[in-house]
Amino acid sequence: AEATTDADRRVLSRLVGRRIVRTGFTLVMPRWGGWTSDLNESAELFGHYYPERAEQMRLAASTGRTPSADPAVLGMLVDDLGPWLAAEYTAVHGQKAPRPAVAPG
Repeated sequence: AEATTDADRRVLSRLVGRRIVRTGFTLVMPRWGGWTSDLNESAELFGHYYPERAEQMRLAASTGRTPSADPAVLGMLVDDLGPWLAAEYTAVHGQKAPRPAVAPG
C-alpha cells in the first residue's frame, strides 16, 4: 500500500519477484536434486512440479529481472502467489521454528 509511485512499485516488484522465485525453487530443489541461481531456470523447474502455478512463477521471474510498475502484477505476487507459496511451503516443509532472541550487548 505504501508503494504509491511507479518507481516505488518497480523497486518492490523486483524484490518480491526475486524472493518468490527463490522460495518457490526451494520447494522443488530437493526433488530436482540441484541448485541454480538463474531466475528463469528456477521458474521453469518450479513449473514442472506445479504446472497450475507455472505461468505466475514465470511472471515472478520476469518481474524479478525487469521490474513492473503495474499494480496488478504486484497484487498478484503479494496477494495470490505469495500466500499460496507460504501455505505450500509450510505444508511441504512444516512450520519453521522461531529464531532465538539475540541478547543485547
